[in-house]
Amino acid sequence: MKLQSNPNVYPYVPFYDLSDKNIRQNIVEKKYISEEDLREVVSRTSQPNFSLSGKTDAEKILSIFEGDQIRFGPKKFIIQGKAGWIDRLNYFIRQNIPIQFTILGFPFKIPVPLKTNRVYPDMGEVLSLIRLHFIATEIQKIYSSGAIITIFTEGAFGRFTGVEDANWIAYRDFLKELIDMLCFEKQLRIFDLSEMEKTIPDFSKHFQEKVRLLEEMHKQGDLKIREAYNGTLDAVLRIIAPRKNDTVLLMDVYNDHLPDDSVSETVKTIREDIRQRARASIFQYHAYLRVRDDVQYLEKVVPRAVALSVSPKPNRLGVIPVNSECVRLPYHGVPVYDPSRGVFTIEYLIDLQRSPLSYSAVYFKKDKEAKPFYYIIR
Repeated sequence: MKLQSNPNVYPYVPFYDLSDKNIRQNIVEKKYISEEDLREVVSRTSQPNFSLSGKTDAEKILSIFEGDQIRFGPKKFIIQGKAGWIDRLNYFIRQNIPIQFTILGFPFKIPVPLKTNRVYPDMGEVLSLIRLHFIATEIQKIYSSGAIITIFTEGAFGRFTGVEDANWIAYRDFLKELIDMLCFEKQLRIFDLSEMEKTIPDFSKHFQEKVRLLEEMHKQGDLKIREAYNGTLDAVLRIIAPRKNDTVLLMDVYNDHLPDDSVSETVKTIREDIRQRARASIFQYHAYLRVRDDVQYLEKVVPRAVALSVSPKPNRLGVIPVNSECVRLPYHGVPVYDPSRGVFTIEYLIDLQRSPLSYSAVYFKKDKEAKPFYYIIR
C-alpha cells in the first residue's frame, strides 16, 4: 500500500478491522533518549537515492522532485508544468540567492484518540523535517546558494475540528524547538498561516462571508464546490475531535462496517455529531483557503516561491512527507521503528495496541509531554 494523494485535503488511510477489540499489553520496555541521541538517530536515518538529470542547475534541481522516492502524486504534474517550474527556479538562480520554497502542513496532532494520544510533535514530525532538510541539502550540492523552505503551519484549522488554540500553538512552538535542536534552522523556517488574519481588516467578516457563499453555491449545485466537498468529506470525518474518549466506544464509532442501525444510541449520537461538525468544517476550511488565496498571502510572505505540498496538484510539487513506506501523515499516527528493516512507519495507535508484536516505548528527555516519542518493534 502507498500513501494516496488527495488534492483537496490531507490523505487518510482506514483503520484496520475495528471489530477486534483485543487491546494487548504489548509495551514491554521503556527507553529514554537525550537531545544528542535524537541527533544520532537523525544522522542514521536513511534517505532516498536518486539520479539527477538535466544540464542546467534548474533542470537538475527539478529532477530531485521527479524521483519516485521524493515525488508524491502523478509525475505528469511536473512534466506538464516543467517550463513554469524551471522559470521559477531560475528567478533565484539568476540572482545567485537561495531558492525559496513553501509548504503547507504541520497543523496539530489529529484529535482522534484511536490515531494518537499526543498533543506535541514526535518522531513523525522529526522525520518530515529530516525529509525537507534533505531536499534543501541536495539542492545546496547543485547550487551553492542553496534553498530555504518556509513551512506554513496550519494550526488555525484546529478551530474547525475541535482542537483548542492552546494545543495547536504548543504544537507549533515545539516544532520550532525541534528545528533548532536538529540544527535545521538555516534551511527550514516556520511561519504560522494564522498570522494572515492580522493583515486583513475585518478578517472574521470576510471569512464568514466566504463560508456563506460556499454553502450557498453547494446548495445550488455548483459542480466545483460539490467536487471539493465530496473530495474532502471522508478525510474530514476522521479528523474531527470526538466528544467522547472511550477507546472501545470509539472503535464502534469509526467502524465503517457497522451501519447506524446496528450500533447503540450513544454511538449513533457521536457519529451524527461528528458528521454535522464535519459538514460545517469543510466549508470553513475551504473558505479559509479562499481568503488566503484572494489576498495572495503566501506570495506576499515569500514572493516567487516554489510551492511544495503533501496534497499534490498541478501548481505544487508533491513531496512524500516521511518515506515511501509510510501510508499515513505524521500527525495522524504514532511513529514506529522496525530494526529488522531499518525503517520508520506511521501507525495508528489503536492498531499498534492490538498488534501481536511487542514494542519498546521511547521517551525523549526534552519532550513537552510524558508520552512515547516513538516506538520500536522488539
